[in-house]
Amino acid sequence: MIEFWVPIAVLFAGLVLFLILGLPMSFTLGASAIIAALFFMGPETLGFAAQATYGVMRRLILIAMPLFIFMAAVLERSGVADALYAAMHQWMGSLRGGLAMATVVICTLIAAMSGVSTAGVVTMGLIALPIMLKKGYNKTIAIGPILAGGALGILIPPSVSFIIYGMITEQSIGRLFAGGLIPGLILSFLYISYIGIRCYFQPHLGPAIPREEIVPLRQKIVLSRGIILPVLLIFGVLGSIFFGIASPTEAASIGAGGALICAAIHRRLNWQMVKEAGIRTLTINGMVMWIIFGAYCYTAVFVATGGPQLVREFILGLDVPPIAIIMVMMVSYFIGGCFLEEITMLVLTIPVYLPILLGLGYDPVWFGVLFIVNMQMGYLTPPFGFTLFYMKGVAPPEVSLGDIYRSVIPFVGLQWIGLLLVLFLPQLALWLPGVVFGLR
Repeated sequence: MIEFWVPIAVLFAGLVLFLILGLPMSFTLGASAIIAALFFMGPETLGFAAQATYGVMRRLILIAMPLFIFMAAVLERSGVADALYAAMHQWMGSLRGGLAMATVVICTLIAAMSGVSTAGVVTMGLIALPIMLKKGYNKTIAIGPILAGGALGILIPPSVSFIIYGMITEQSIGRLFAGGLIPGLILSFLYISYIGIRCYFQPHLGPAIPREEIVPLRQKIVLSRGIILPVLLIFGVLGSIFFGIASPTEAASIGAGGALICAAIHRRLNWQMVKEAGIRTLTINGMVMWIIFGAYCYTAVFVATGGPQLVREFILGLDVPPIAIIMVMMVSYFIGGCFLEEITMLVLTIPVYLPILLGLGYDPVWFGVLFIVNMQMGYLTPPFGFTLFYMKGVAPPEVSLGDIYRSVIPFVGLQWIGLLLVLFLPQLALWLPGVVFGLR
């Protein structure tokens, strides 16, 4: 008789093997699940995987995902970021490290408009990084803020990752969006404070722009018009959700339409731009959906083999306080985030961790915020931090991958501080959902 743990071991070994061989993540998950199911449970088990995949396709909330991705793709090309940076360059450039701090502010606004990490990293990597390097900024203080600020896109609403987490855990997307807002702003504040303090004591890292390049106050006010459109778009998307005017799916359509209006105002709206944004949306959404299909297939077989019970018994058998169990989960996410993106981690682990979490009496919204803050670190940590490679793709030739790796070290430390703050002060994630949507 086969030991109960053997199918689970084969399932995990197949995942590791296919990852080493370099197969796409969706096929890695699906193939390892199908092979384990055929060998140990027979062909009839594949029906569970097919049903799980079909169930995902019927989730109406997923309609919001391509709309938010399309919004981000249009905003990358709309000229909004150029206008934002022109204004922030003048208002904050006279400070030591001011351009880097302004970059974090803009990445925060882009995160609140797009819901994905790529928009901030790619846009500011193309716009802000060459200017900061030209002004004499140290590479680490120029690159790190773009990467860390861009990663806020998966935490600050309208986060696509929160939509998928809410779909799996059956939590309110609006509550999750509200829960991620304050921690996201705290992280943004930590980044800006770090840059300001470090550049104050080491001015050579981020010198202030010369006085002769600073325009008069009147012109600064004129440039500030570039902030109006982003604020209106953010209010249109998030305000419609928080005030109960629209569902997340309806708000996503507002955002997509608003992004097209922004592009038209900046005279960037044309058929070629819409076509490129549509193709980019199709590519990203297709990739995410295939990963979800593969992960759900893998999870279905993992559940059928008794894997969740095994993990649950092990974790609950630890003679430690409940908060220590949450810490164990966070460490597992940090390690896994070095190799897997958040969608895969989400679909693989939440079916296992959620019953434990509920059994310990913790709020799934709070845990979701913790998860996303943790996954931000995954975007910045080698060897497979996605934003690192996005940055390498858009950075000037003199920026090496080593420069990029070194630039993220202090910001990963700041993200750990943010994670611990939310871990030990749950109201940072739960206060705003309670105020906007009421207590449970």
